[in-house]
Amino acid sequence: MTIPLAGLRAIASGTFALPDTCTIQRYTETASGDGTTVSWADLATGVACRVSPLSSGSGEALGADQSLQAVAQWTVWVPYGQDVTVRDRVVYGSRTFEVARVGARSYEVVRELICREVT
Repeated sequence: MTIPLAGLRAIASGTFALPDTCTIQRYTETASGDGTTVSWADLATGVACRVSPLSSGSGEALGADQSLQAVAQWTVWVPYGQDVTVRDRVVYGSRTFEVARVGARSYEVVRELICREVT
């Protein structure tokens, strides 16, 4: 017996698969006479999610604002079809993750985001 994709999505949207909530923020630049201002605006709040470590180590990398930052790799799952790009951030409680890869698929049950924790 096969379960249709809609059935799998309904199961995944429950609190068992995505028990937490997060906020997705979109990166914006505003040019002014004093230069460019960088900001993060809330794109979606109260988004169901699951956050899991991808690896046990951490390192350094350039952040979206081109500054050197300590990072750790994480996987964040959100509902299928959620609007999110590699220029976005996921805020989960007091933690902030920059999206490095969006695993969007035509048959997705949940959307997988590979993220770097920014400290």
